[in-house]
Amino acid sequence: MSATAESLAAAAALDKYGEEDLFSLLIRYGLYVGALFQFICISAAVLMAGDESTESGETDREGEPVRSRLHKIRKLEKKKRR
Repeated sequence: MSATAESLAAAAALDKYGEEDLFSLLIRYGLYVGALFQFICISAAVLMAGDESTESGETDREGEPVRSRLHKIRKLEKKKRR
């Protein structure tokens, strides 16, 4: 029994942090809450990104490109002429 008591005493002596105070608990749980908040925000951004194409007022027709695509093509052509 004294061997385990000695090993516990030695372990307690090596523990340089001791008991956690209120500030360290607040920091630790605050980090967990922050990580959870980031996870929720990123997952919401990923899940809501798929709805973006349905809100567009412009429709794709065969043989008729969308206005934004035409704008991009014109912009690239203008860049080539420089």
